Amino acid sequence: MTRKRMYYDIEVSYVVGSFWRAGYNQTILPQNIIEYAKIICISWKWEGSDVVHNLDWGLKKQCDKKLLKKFIKELDRADELVSHNGMRFDIKWIRGRALVHGIPMRNNYIEIDTLKIAKSLFNLPSYKLGEIAKYLGLEAKGDPGGLSTWDDIILRKDSEALERMKLYCNQDVVVLEQVHNRFKEYSKPKLNYATLHNEDNYYCPECATDRVGLSKTYTTTQGTIRHNMKCRHCKTMYVINNKSYENLLTHRMRNNIK
Repeated sequence: MTRKRMYYDIEVSYVVGSFWRAGYNQTILPQNIIEYAKIICISWKWEGSDVVHNLDWGLKKQCDKKLLKKFIKELDRADELVSHNGMRFDIKWIRGRALVHGIPMRNNYIEIDTLKIAKSLFNLPSYKLGEIAKYLGLEAKGDPGGLSTWDDIILRKDSEALERMKLYCNQDVVVLEQVHNRFKEYSKPKLNYATLHNEDNYYCPECATDRVGLSKTYTTTQGTIRHNMKCRHCKTMYVINNKSYENLLTHRMRNNIK
């Protein structure tokens, strides 16, 4: 079984505008905008692959249209998208810029957001991706070099600064996959890969194996029996109904599986 699970991240430019002075409680109106923010670069990788892909807006043109056309085709190949705060930020940025350029894009994707998982399941010192990785003893997140890197790219069109930004974006998706792999054992699957590949729904939804074990049986307030299952291979936890559990027992008997 193969999974087409994409890990991705974007970096965006800032808005260029006109105003008289800096300070608190200043009002900057829409008519003060000289240039709207755009997507500088996008990095992505497929689960289990060592190859990180990257697209950028082009140093001289600084236009994200071609970038978006190519990346949206990659998005549509994925079964699932994994990001950190991507459901609130990244995917809306991509769709918003696609709207500007008139690029067709689906209105829904199956998304896994590690920020949502972290906040809903864990008490952590920080919910920033880099700090989560550090707390878990994983690979350190890169450093883009501060606001000066954005200045060098946007205002000075510096090629070294753009490469530094792309490297930072690439490192983000590597760290993202590591964090997600640590989260998987504790969080619910978003997609059932077993049924996607024509297996019965009592198979592990993550790796589609039938080597699964019963963790706990309980009933709902309506009296419906549910079974908490745990995969012996990838440790994924999931829930099946009583009928599916009976089918699993029948399957084991027929195939002499203990």
